[in-house]
Amino acid sequence: MDKTKNTNNLNHFIITNLCFFISFGTLAQISPNNGNKTSVSQAISELPKTVPSMHHEVMVFGTFHFDRDNDGSDVVGKYTMEVKSEENQKRLDSLIENIAKRFQPTKVVIELRPHHQKFIDSLYEAYLSGEYVLGKNEVFQLGFRMANKLKLQKVYCIDNRPPQPETVLAIDDWEVYARQMGHESLWHEYDATNNAHNTYMDNLKIQMGLLEYLKLVNSQALSERNKQFWVTGLVNLGVGDSYIGADLTGNWFRRNTRIFANTRHICETNNERVFMVYGYGHKWILEELFKASPEFTVKPAF
Repeated sequence: MDKTKNTNNLNHFIITNLCFFISFGTLAQISPNNGNKTSVSQAISELPKTVPSMHHEVMVFGTFHFDRDNDGSDVVGKYTMEVKSEENQKRLDSLIENIAKRFQPTKVVIELRPHHQKFIDSLYEAYLSGEYVLGKNEVFQLGFRMANKLKLQKVYCIDNRPPQPETVLAIDDWEVYARQMGHESLWHEYDATNNAHNTYMDNLKIQMGLLEYLKLVNSQALSERNKQFWVTGLVNLGVGDSYIGADLTGNWFRRNTRIFANTRHICETNNERVFMVYGYGHKWILEELFKASPEFTVKPAF
């Protein structure tokens, strides 16, 4: 984009907002209260309303990674479920049938980045024509099957992976850095409980059925637990210096905010119903972003 145009746009933004604040300040000076009092409840009731230009519904369907051999998450468990077993295929059929009937998605989005779109388009086309047997990954077992169930023409790749913050890249040895900063105990304070949680969740894969486990990972209780990972331990590393822990936490928000923006951009007509197939660690933050938007209503997965 033309740098001159960017500069002009920025100058216009600054001038417009400066004029607003000057006008607001002048208005405040020439419009005295005259002794009238406004209660807090009245002020709240008279807040200017946001009128959304569109309205959409979204279902953030949290899932574990079905294909453990190709698990790209930071925490890879010992156990998995054989989602391609005859029994689990029937369970997935039932799940997809239920959501399709109850939610009727108009868009299906998956945890892959847009540069994979052409490849996913070709695979989905091959699947529809009977030339591709679905792999284990939830992209296929949930995303492709849901889209096919609803006769949708496309499955959308909307993930994003922001670059690591410069503060993170500048540290060669985190353990040495933590000792130098005196932050070792704060950094590792919750390691035992977090490891216990991850082990517990992993063990449940061989103690619960597929649908029951998916209900668990989509529960509010687990979303609240997953929030805690980001505000305990690591976030305290580097405070007062590089803030690498806080910057990594911020980068998680950055990634999910970009996912939100990518999702909004594919909602080109009113009343879209978006079915999101995402690792359940994303569920809490994506739902909070969508709930904050006046354009979206979040629907429960179960």
